[in-house]
Amino acid sequence: MSTLEVARIGRPHGLRGALKVDLYWQGSSSLFEVQALQVALPDGSVQQLRVEELRRAGKFLHVKFAGVEDRDAAARLTGARILVDREALPALEPGEAYLVDLVGAQVVAPDGVVGEVVRVEIYPSLETLRIRRPDGSEVEQALLPQFVSSIDVAARRVELLSRDGLLE
Repeated sequence: MSTLEVARIGRPHGLRGALKVDLYWQGSSSLFEVQALQVALPDGSVQQLRVEELRRAGKFLHVKFAGVEDRDAAARLTGARILVDREALPALEPGEAYLVDLVGAQVVAPDGVVGEVVRVEIYPSLETLRIRRPDGSEVEQALLPQFVSSIDVAARRVELLSRDGLLE
């Protein structure tokens, strides 16, 4: 089964085992759509956990997992990555994609290859692609219609209208 990494666990919140969770995309409702998820711990192990309580708290979520009953147990999860099964998420509309699916895609402009997407940056006002050029340097490209002509997740390709929007 395929998973998507959607968040990272921060520090404990309170004494009853709740945790602060930092969503990679603040507008995401993915954790509200699932009952169970996988937690990839910093040591490489993966645990299946059931969400007991979940609420928004500013730019974070506060999450209480079943079986995590105190601050010490919660602290052991700090730094873990949260993964959800793709099948548990709502179906995408035509033309939509999960941003994480763009990592590894080739980026091309009308005059040739720009590079490969190495990560997606999420800022308060927009998302950008971090692109590693063939020479090893990196640039950012805003994911806005005035810069991006098409995204083909299946072909792992992002086509730009020009190189004008690239940020050094």
